[in-house]
Amino acid sequence: MTTLNGKVALVTGAVGGIGQAICAALRDTGARLALADLDKTALDETVDGLGPGADAAAFDVDLADDEQTTALPDRVRRHFGGLDVVVNNAGVRPIAPLLELSPAEWRKTLDIDLTAPFVLARAAIPGMLEQGRGKIINIASMAGQLAFQDRAAYCAAKAGLIMLTKTITLEYGARGIWCNAVAPGVVETPMTRAYFRSEQMRASIRANAPMERWAQPEEIARPVVFLSGTDSDYVNGTTLFVDGGWTAGKGY
Repeated sequence: MTTLNGKVALVTGAVGGIGQAICAALRDTGARLALADLDKTALDETVDGLGPGADAAAFDVDLADDEQTTALPDRVRRHFGGLDVVVNNAGVRPIAPLLELSPAEWRKTLDIDLTAPFVLARAAIPGMLEQGRGKIINIASMAGQLAFQDRAAYCAAKAGLIMLTKTITLEYGARGIWCNAVAPGVVETPMTRAYFRSEQMRASIRANAPMERWAQPEEIARPVVFLSGTDSDYVNGTTLFVDGGWTAGKGY
C-alpha cells in the first residue's frame, strides 16, 4: 500500500467530486493536504469533511489569475513547510457545437484546464528541485486522446495537458521531477449524475467502454495515489487512461 506519511500534497479543484475523492485517498496514505479551489466556503466544508484526524488546510485561489496561481506553491510551503505532490485536477467543460462556442468560452477553458497547470507546475518545480524530488499529476481525460462532439475546447485543452506532461518529464525527469497524467473516462460525480438518467447516455457507455460501465470518483483517486508515491518511481511522462477500456479501440 502506498504511504505518503508527512508528505505535502496540493490538490486543485478540491471541492468537486473527483477532487474530494483524491483528497480522501491521499489523506488515507498519511499525506498532509493543501486543498485549493475558488469557493472558500466549500473549501472549508471539504476540509471539515476529511475528519478531525486530517492534516489539511484550505487555499482559495482563482486559477484563471496567473499571479494567484504562481503564488500558490509558496502559500502552501509557508503553511506546511514543504510541497511534495501537485495534483492539477481543476477543470471546466463547456458543451456546445463549435459554431456556438464563443472565443471567451474557449479561452476560459484553456485558461483553467491547460494554462493553470502550466503556471502551477512552473511555480512549484523550483522548490521541488531544491528539495531533490517532486511529483506532479495532471488530471487529463480520454477526451485528450479521442475527439468528442460539442467539446472542442475541452478536447484541445486535455490533449495539450497530455503533451505538457511529457514535456515536463523531458526537461526535468533527470533532476528528480516526475510528471504523469491520469485520463479518466466517464465518471459519476454530483455534477454529472443527472447525465446517467439518460438511456441514450447509458447505452453509449455500454457500447463504447468494454467494461460496459462508468467510473466512480474513488476509481480515479487510487491511480493518483499510486503516481504520488514511491511505487511509481520508474513511471514518468506517461498518461494512465482510467476509462474502462474506452480508448482501447472500437469493437465490431
